Amino acid sequence: PVPRSALVGNVGGRNTKTLAFSPGKTYRLRLINMSALAMFHFSIDGHTMRVIEVDGIDTEPMEVGNVRLAAAQRVSVLVTALDSADANYVFHADMDTDMFDNTPPELNYNSTGLIEYRAGADVHPTGDVDWSPFNDIELVPLVKAPALRADVSHTLDVHFGQYTDTFNHGTFNNISYVAPRVPVMFTALSMGADAMNPAVYGRQTNARVLEHMSVVELVVNNYDAGNHPFHLHGHTFQIIERGSVPHDPSAPAPAPVDSPIHRDTVMIPSEEYVVLRFRADNPGVWLFHCHIEWHIESGLNMALIEAPDVMQQRIHVPQQIVDHCRAAGIPTEGNAAGRAGLDLTGAPVGPHPYPMGWTAKAKGAMAGCILAALVGLVAIVWYGWSSKRSYRPVPTADKAGDPPSDETSLEAKP
Repeated sequence: PVPRSALVGNVGGRNTKTLAFSPGKTYRLRLINMSALAMFHFSIDGHTMRVIEVDGIDTEPMEVGNVRLAAAQRVSVLVTALDSADANYVFHADMDTDMFDNTPPELNYNSTGLIEYRAGADVHPTGDVDWSPFNDIELVPLVKAPALRADVSHTLDVHFGQYTDTFNHGTFNNISYVAPRVPVMFTALSMGADAMNPAVYGRQTNARVLEHMSVVELVVNNYDAGNHPFHLHGHTFQIIERGSVPHDPSAPAPAPVDSPIHRDTVMIPSEEYVVLRFRADNPGVWLFHCHIEWHIESGLNMALIEAPDVMQQRIHVPQQIVDHCRAAGIPTEGNAAGRAGLDLTGAPVGPHPYPMGWTAKAKGAMAGCILAALVGLVAIVWYGWSSKRSYRPVPTADKAGDPPSDETSLEAKP
């Protein structure tokens, strides 16, 4: 062990966070990643942990050396204190910086605190961490339920790229989310039988209409270079399968898990996919989105409209909300454009992916470039030729009164 004074500034800084442990006791630590971007790895030097809950779902205990938490994920672990109080131990919350565009030198990427068995005791040398991978699909829920059989499946391909508005957008199936003129909830409640038609919600919401009590499968292929935490409102989902992109629906399915883990936020690594399933038993409008704040802003969202026919029977929007929308100039009836039926004139459209190949605009731009280059070349030649004809050699005198020498100078013509 090393003196605690030697670690000041390295363990928690000036205000070191301490967790008091008594030898032999078992503690529950509730871990919550509240970040807008960073994924964290949590560990305790010299200790192991047992995961017992993820995103509010109790699990059978699984021993791990560290826990990975993407943005919005929650995990509970049990930690049994050591039998000796001879030393204190460092706990870590280390940022994963793979998705950082830059890493400011003044930012502390590795937050630390102290498991304190005895005040003033020396600190166990840091770095004694088990970095074996933590795979949430291996967890088993405490309340067992078999894997759901899908009634409908939706494949969602995740991409990032520059679109026709010149900004970088996140997309599902090359569609970047843009809010409609009429909030989706109001469209679902005001369109009658047409509410079952996903077209009335507008292209830019990427809407999927779900039948009441159906089992919905989402196959999410992450083609981006970064890892993304995807969150579903209103439900937890079973994690059925993980693998490398793309998911092949014709390939033999892996052996079914007797009781797959379910949670509401799943981290999908780069170039991997997940298969998620849930039962549409909660009528409403629910967002499925990446939980990185900048990616929400960039459009990596989609609307799941669950049982709008049932919503119209059960859900009543308080008048206060309607009044607020009217005060803000937000319509509360009609389709995505505030109109009846499928007349979507005025609904948001785009941005769109840049077209590939030689479009008419691309050909016109190339022709303009070639024409401009030819005009430039002609101008240079003309200028050089006219300049040569504008000057003639004239004799020069060595000094006043001397006859002209053989040297000449150029004199512009009047």
